[in-house]
Amino acid sequence: AKPFLVATTLATLLLATAALASPELEVPRRMQRRLLLIDSFSVVFQQYHAIKYPMSTKAGLPTNGLFGYCRLLMSALEHIRPTHAACVLEGGGGSVDRQKILPTYKANRASPDDSLNRQFKHMVPLAEGLGIQSVSKRGHEADDVIATLATLAADTDTFDSITILTSDKDLMQLVSASARVRVCKPNIKSLKDIQTAAFGEQEVIAALGVRPSQVADYLALVGDTSDNIPGVPSIGPKRAAKLLAEYPSLHDILHAAEHTEPKAFALSESLRKKIVEHRDIALRNMALVALHRDLSLDSMPPTTQLFDGPDLRVGLGRTKADAEERALAALEEYEFQKLAKSMEKLRAGGIYPDP
Repeated sequence: AKPFLVATTLATLLLATAALASPELEVPRRMQRRLLLIDSFSVVFQQYHAIKYPMSTKAGLPTNGLFGYCRLLMSALEHIRPTHAACVLEGGGGSVDRQKILPTYKANRASPDDSLNRQFKHMVPLAEGLGIQSVSKRGHEADDVIATLATLAADTDTFDSITILTSDKDLMQLVSASARVRVCKPNIKSLKDIQTAAFGEQEVIAALGVRPSQVADYLALVGDTSDNIPGVPSIGPKRAAKLLAEYPSLHDILHAAEHTEPKAFALSESLRKKIVEHRDIALRNMALVALHRDLSLDSMPPTTQLFDGPDLRVGLGRTKADAEERALAALEEYEFQKLAKSMEKLRAGGIYPDP
């Protein structure tokens, strides 16, 4: 065994040396793996309200939100070039765990109008036509499914990048220091310049004044009006950021407020009293805003095999030719002629790998 090991190692060294000397002889490289996670309801909702002009099929199906959704998916396939992807949906039945904690959670949200509701129903077949799997978990929010997938992917340490397409600031919790997990807001028509569209660690700090690992602590203090979560009284974004600059987490803030000498507490004595008085609100909020990262996913393989099979591969295991034909058929079904022409151009770039 030892002579074989030495010979193998020597052969590898000689091959690497030869590759440096001769550009024609290259050491094989591992194919890059890139994961794209799409917060589908968030994207369609945003695109529906961004595209003001009326769009519909000949049969009368409104399609402005679906058109923007599809346009961004195609832009992501072109510019991010994911090898794996998932369109993540709300699971239905509401967020059971969070509504138990706060019955008025998200109660301030108006029901989508009929035009938008009709388009939501077509997100799954449209994404499937483009070769992207749709994933959900009944009784859980899309944010938690995205958090589970992103955490699993990061833990495998086999992905070169993980990109999240969303307009939800809650998902900034997932941004990593190495920027392998990026939150990209879909308020643009194209993702051509992914660097300027993406939120890495520095962009999160610039936007909120805290590190990604502190986003949940920050939201627990200030609340989240979009989810009907009231914050701790007297604490707004600036005070929350200042507190988290002094103390690394909500737990440390509460501990300091309860055990530090009054004059030694950061900011002010009146604020310290407020924090002690409303301690339960802060802890409740933390339970509401912290993402769940360990869900089992409906109709999907076990988590240990999730990224090995065709389920989350772009193209869903189809041949390159079949994936391209199905994508064109989906675009034509929804009468997106302009996007169908764009897809014809993208075919030359090979956005769908052979399985």
